[in-house]
Amino acid sequence: MVRLSRIMALSCFILFITGGCASLIAADKKSETIKPLGIHEDCMELVPGQILDYSFETSKPVDFNLHFHEDKNVSYEISKDGVSADKGTFVCKKKQHYCLMWTNPGPEPIGLTYSYSLGKK
Repeated sequence: MVRLSRIMALSCFILFITGGCASLIAADKKSETIKPLGIHEDCMELVPGQILDYSFETSKPVDFNLHFHEDKNVSYEISKDGVSADKGTFVCKKKQHYCLMWTNPGPEPIGLTYSYSLGKK
């Protein structure tokens, strides 16, 4: 039984190294509360060809974006206003430190539940 477990673990490792596994990093579902007029960000380093799959739900509409900073400029790869749920895929073209960001435009706290996974083509 131990030998079978080792063989299965080695097989998964080989698939991972050779690109057989689509997901490199998977985040568990996270829950946050966004304060009135506040933001929540989750940032990560992405490299060309890397794929970010994301999904989220909020208790009230928020403004959502995926962005990166370059010097004093902010570039928005995805930007949606007034959404309470979304899911999508982003394929990185440029090595950068990217941030998923949710903004609460209102005077009451908002519940946020989200997850994402990072993979490669």
